[in-house]
Amino acid sequence: MLWYLKVIQKQYQLKSLNIKTMKKTGIIIVLMSIFCIGCKTHCPKFPANLNYFPYHNGQELKFTNSQHNIQNFIISSKNDSKAYSFAWNCKCECVAGTEFYTSKNQDSLSIKEAFLRFCGGEYTSSIDIGFYFQYRNLYDGYLTKVLDIEKPVPYNEIYKYLEDTIIIENDNNKIVKKVIVVKDKGLVSYTTTDGEEWNLVE
Repeated sequence: MLWYLKVIQKQYQLKSLNIKTMKKTGIIIVLMSIFCIGCKTHCPKFPANLNYFPYHNGQELKFTNSQHNIQNFIISSKNDSKAYSFAWNCKCECVAGTEFYTSKNQDSLSIKEAFLRFCGGEYTSSIDIGFYFQYRNLYDGYLTKVLDIEKPVPYNEIYKYLEDTIIIENDNNKIVKKVIVVKDKGLVSYTTTDGEEWNLVE
C-alpha cells in the first residue's frame, strides 16, 4: 500500500511540474508575441546623393542633332521613394528608387519610363537603371543595365562606387539604341536606331 501511495505522489509531482512548465512557456510565448507586434523592418528613403535624374515636374529638356533639329521633352512626373516600413513577418524586401516620365506627344518621341532602383535591407550590392521610349504608338524595348558593386554597401554610400557617366546600349531596339546619363545632369545624349545622335542643350 505504501508503494502505491508513493507512485501516486510521484505522478502528482510530475503533473504539477508539467503545469508550471506549460505556464512558463505560455507566458514566454505571450510576451514574445506582444513584443513582436511592434517589430518592423524599416526601409530607408532613396538617397539624395544618388542624383542621376535631377529633374522636377514641368521641367523642359531640349536636345539637338547634327542637323540642328530640336526635340523637346517635358517632365510630367518625377518621384523619389520615401522611407517606409513593413511588419516583421511579411515576406517583403526593401526597395528604393527614383523615376521620371515625360509628356506623351503623338508626333514626337517621349520617355514612357526612366528608373534607377535597388533592393535589399539597409545594404545593397547592385543597382538597376533603365529607359523605355515611345514614338506615337510604337513602344521600344527597355534599355537597361545592372550596375554591380563589389560588396554590399549602405544606401547613402552607393554613390562612392558608381561612375559619374553611365552608358546603356541595346542594338536590338526599334527606336533608341543608346543613352548616356551623367550624375547631376541626367540624360545628356541618346542615339536613335538610324544612327542620329541627340545631345542635351545646356
